[in-house]
Amino acid sequence: MQQTPQHPSRHAGKSVLIVDQGLAKHRRGKPIHGVELFRLYLVGQMLERRVRVTLVCEKSWAKALDEHGLTGHPLLNAVLVPHVGGVVVNALVGSVRTRAEEHDAILIGNPRKGLVPAMYALTLAQPDARTLVFAHRRGEHRFLDMVQGIDFDLLCVSEEVARKYRGNVAGSIDVMYGLPNHAAFHPPAAHDAEAGRDDDVLRCCLLGRLPNVSKGTDKALRALELLAPDVRARVELHLASYIDEPPARVAGIPGVVCHRWLKPADVPEFLRTMDAMLTLSSNETFSQAIVQGMLTELPIIATRIPVYEEKLDTGGGILAHTPENIAKAITTLVEDRDAARAMGRIARETALERYCWDTAVFLDRHLFPAR
Repeated sequence: MQQTPQHPSRHAGKSVLIVDQGLAKHRRGKPIHGVELFRLYLVGQMLERRVRVTLVCEKSWAKALDEHGLTGHPLLNAVLVPHVGGVVVNALVGSVRTRAEEHDAILIGNPRKGLVPAMYALTLAQPDARTLVFAHRRGEHRFLDMVQGIDFDLLCVSEEVARKYRGNVAGSIDVMYGLPNHAAFHPPAAHDAEAGRDDDVLRCCLLGRLPNVSKGTDKALRALELLAPDVRARVELHLASYIDEPPARVAGIPGVVCHRWLKPADVPEFLRTMDAMLTLSSNETFSQAIVQGMLTELPIIATRIPVYEEKLDTGGGILAHTPENIAKAITTLVEDRDAARAMGRIARETALERYCWDTAVFLDRHLFPAR
């Protein structure tokens, strides 16, 4: 059993009940990434600050709690719900199981309409608790219609997400997000960067849960085809990471390296072996991957979607939406390494300034604000 760390916090002794869309689902053996990974990090960091956490989870999440060192923590009450249905039923059962408890705050994570019955049950059972909805995706019309009778404030991961909610909810709306494990992402030390590297090869990575057509792998492969032969010979494309066997049509392409699923702990070191990052998604509401690359000091080539445009507005990379423009951007990085390194430095500075998650700030400003 873990011992509670003596981490100074003015919120020690406060309590929060967390009901999250992803954690209310059966895992079905899927790797943990994105929103759910963020939530587990956040729970751990709240426990470090001696906040009491009640976490509603479908029972298949028990192993993940154990792997993240949360099992048995004296300040964590993990309410493991049997797999009795989908999100609606699982979240509602968990809410009923906690109805006799009193909390200072209720945190509703990544909301969709399936969480609405649980939201009503919790707010009715604990009318004095502050309710904060943490939105990682754009609001659905049905969800917005269904929550009109609930008093809550809203925290969004980006202005792109907040835009949909503005004017449609009565409570306050704010924006805050970033990497909770940002300290793990940094450029390699100078001697490590120089050791055993062929400076003539540009190692580009595309990082995400693959295969997923929205991540832009086909655009990246088409851009490779469009490179001039002398440039193409100096480029490696690393596709990371596939939850199953990579498709043969991709794995067999010269200069393309496919990686099986990378555990979160392995991603920082993997990125430190790269020279550039491609973020070619067609739809993102924040993108942890681009921030990981920026913190690693990689120049970024990104498609023109709002969350990427925002992150590269200081010059940390190149916006390129079509395979033709992506090919031109790759060529620029291959032929002008000084410019590429300058972009990487700017990218890291921007990420450090804007996109590093601070749990203390989250607690102070959003979960337990002074009343």
